[in-house]
Amino acid sequence: MYCLSEMPTTMNGYTSEDELGSDNDDFKEEERLSVMNSVQDLFESNKNYPNICQMFESYEQKFNFNLNHFIRKHNMNQYDYIQFINYVRKEKPSVNYLKELDQKSIPWNDEKYFQATIEDDPALQFDIEEDLSQLKLNDSASNILSDEKKEDLNKNYEHALKIAHEKIQQLEEQVQTLKTLSSRLLEEQDNNASKSNQSFIPKKRLSDEDEDYFSSYSHYGIHQEMLQDKVRTSSYLSVIERNAELFKDKIVLDVGCGTGILSLACAKAGAKLVIAIDMADIIYDAMAIAKENNIDESNIIFIHGRIEDISLPVDKVDIIISEWMGYFLLFELLPDQFSIHLSCFHSDQLYSDYVDYWSDVYGFKMSTIGKQIMNDGHVVVVQDSDRVTNTHCIKNLDIYTCTSADISFTSSFSLEVIKTAQISGIVCYFDVEFKNNLVQNVSFSTSPKADLTHWKQTVFFLPIPYQVDEGTFDRCRLGG
Repeated sequence: MYCLSEMPTTMNGYTSEDELGSDNDDFKEEERLSVMNSVQDLFESNKNYPNICQMFESYEQKFNFNLNHFIRKHNMNQYDYIQFINYVRKEKPSVNYLKELDQKSIPWNDEKYFQATIEDDPALQFDIEEDLSQLKLNDSASNILSDEKKEDLNKNYEHALKIAHEKIQQLEEQVQTLKTLSSRLLEEQDNNASKSNQSFIPKKRLSDEDEDYFSSYSHYGIHQEMLQDKVRTSSYLSVIERNAELFKDKIVLDVGCGTGILSLACAKAGAKLVIAIDMADIIYDAMAIAKENNIDESNIIFIHGRIEDISLPVDKVDIIISEWMGYFLLFELLPDQFSIHLSCFHSDQLYSDYVDYWSDVYGFKMSTIGKQIMNDGHVVVVQDSDRVTNTHCIKNLDIYTCTSADISFTSSFSLEVIKTAQISGIVCYFDVEFKNNLVQNVSFSTSPKADLTHWKQTVFFLPIPYQVDEGTFDRCRLGG
């Protein structure tokens, strides 16, 4: 499992074997230098050390805290070490408390400690398999142990060392595989579609609008709401599970992976590699979730960034999945067929809550705001019994053929009045179909007739309701 921030490339988009070797050396050198950066003390935030090695060496001299012994005592791997550092930074335990912990007491074993407390913390760059040898620590403490315990420790150490070497070998093979896959990285320029060799920059400056958008997806509530939307989530998972043979041995790109549930489903279905991308910080939780569910680390890559800014570690992908539909569909790839529908409706309660409300706000008129309400769509639940006309499909979209120009459109049509009543607004919803190249099709609707989803429906209110009679027709025009 990796979180990539940069993949090297040459000016022509290809990387030779010699250059790959050179890039690997440069990467190792950069990683080594990061360990030598100035680092904030784990226990005193106002104190810094020239580098991570001197900090841990100082802890042994001052507190008799030997990192090497501590890691072996708690059988820590690199993930455990990262959680340990973030735990100490966040919770501020004393050195004596840490030294007295037994092997069963692991307070840092919590997903929240995968989140870095300090941005670009050099202490998190410390590789306990490679960098530990740089520390000048005193191992004489082991002399006080009995011969039996020393023998057990030696056996455990040799076993752990063997596993570490095997893991390193696996990682080296995976890195080589990724380098082979990333031999050609292409990025299209907006102005002339020329090829570029710019690498992905995870912390690229976002516009205020984008910053607000992606920040909203870092809150857990919105992900809980989407996951608990059974129609939405089960539809996506059904497509993957029912068509597992189409995902087997394929490279899958998950755009806006969120908690990573679709990525995990693709990996479970047999995908050779899943590339999960998200700009929101929820991606760090997705990494922890993948680990919690024992997903093979060689099968999934997490990239923190926008799809517009990054370079993929592969030349091409076989399948793209993305739950991108926003409210009224177009606000925000796996689905391939979409249709947008609307009808006229009336609800005394909704009209009172959203329009009439502004005529008397605690005794004050606020018609200025009331007028602006007319310009906005509102995401609400509309009862099917509130519909006054039949429904008309105003737009069909085929993901495989549509362009950005299709998002802006006009539509002229007539709606038949199905009951005598008032009309106070227009209700809109969308239908989705998963069918292209699939063995089993899946579809769902956000119609007022269908089971409720987290998308609900989108309504546009009229300034003044008007009366209509059953059997008549309303002529409508949508767009410019």
